[in-house]
Amino acid sequence: MSATKDKAGADTPGQRGPADHERREQILAVADDLFKAHGYRKTSVTDIAREIGVSGAYLYKFFDSKQAIGEAVCARALASMDDALRAVVERDQPATQRLRDMLKTLLEEGLRLFLKERRMHDIVVVSIENQWAVTEEHNQAVYDAIKRIVSDGRESGEFERKTPLDEVCMAIRITAAAYAHPVLLNRLGDTDEMEVKLSAVTNLILRSLAP
Repeated sequence: MSATKDKAGADTPGQRGPADHERREQILAVADDLFKAHGYRKTSVTDIAREIGVSGAYLYKFFDSKQAIGEAVCARALASMDDALRAVVERDQPATQRLRDMLKTLLEEGLRLFLKERRMHDIVVVSIENQWAVTEEHNQAVYDAIKRIVSDGRESGEFERKTPLDEVCMAIRITAAAYAHPVLLNRLGDTDEMEVKLSAVTNLILRSLAP
């Protein structure tokens, strides 16, 4: 199965032809709209082709399956969250503040993608259930953001250094997972309640990191 790099910077499998082809962009834009309107499961390759005005066979010149289209759309959506996290990581602020802001950003982006843009919830659930590579890459991006901030905090003396770094980062990633997971996010109550819970979790994490 071939793979090409999309504009979000993610290598997604099942893509064919030049990555920057104008028709590919049209296919992904239309697929994104249809997935949001009707859900990934209820949208077919024929539906996407009909909306564009081409045959289903023509779409297979660019993607070898509906899943390949779905992975590319999902990769772009998750890339927006990853970019927001990286922006926090690169701020010229103490690690303590960046970690607090990063976890808050994770919640805000999760709410935007999985609750406000409701149908994106559907495609990410499918991605998780079927272990698409794009969700694994997203999980790694979140882990890398945490690791960078914790490492900076250790260097500045804000965080303790005795606990193995990977153990600390893994624990924070698992603890924060509920705030960026489309299914778990639904179980955390309304937005105000989520923010209160996240604040409590963040305070606990920071206390555990204190030297």
